[in-house]
Amino acid sequence: MPETQTDAPAAILPDTSTPAERIRVLEDRCLTLETRLSSVDSSQSDLRTEMRHEIASLRSEIEALAKSMESSNRQINGKLDRLFGARAVVTAAITLLTSILGSGVVHLVVSVGQ
Repeated sequence: MPETQTDAPAAILPDTSTPAERIRVLEDRCLTLETRLSSVDSSQSDLRTEMRHEIASLRSEIEALAKSMESSNRQINGKLDRLFGARAVVTAAITLLTSILGSGVVHLVVSVGQ
């Protein structure tokens, strides 16, 4: 039986790749293995078992990365919500201060004009 080698494993990805890129590469690798699994003869049960194990491993890594991305997105969204909330408070305070100062100036002008 000739030895064949599939594409380079996804674990060799550089550390600088984003989780979304890693997920895409892992999904591609999983799809490739599933396609090749369908063409493996049933007499090669060890190879089929190993390929199924690899596919399951890739799927769990994809799920872990997806959960990690979701957690990071929730943290970022929480920070953005707090930032926008603080911005709204500052805007309201400036509007109130401007209103008070404006009415005070109008009152001063009216008082001096009399």
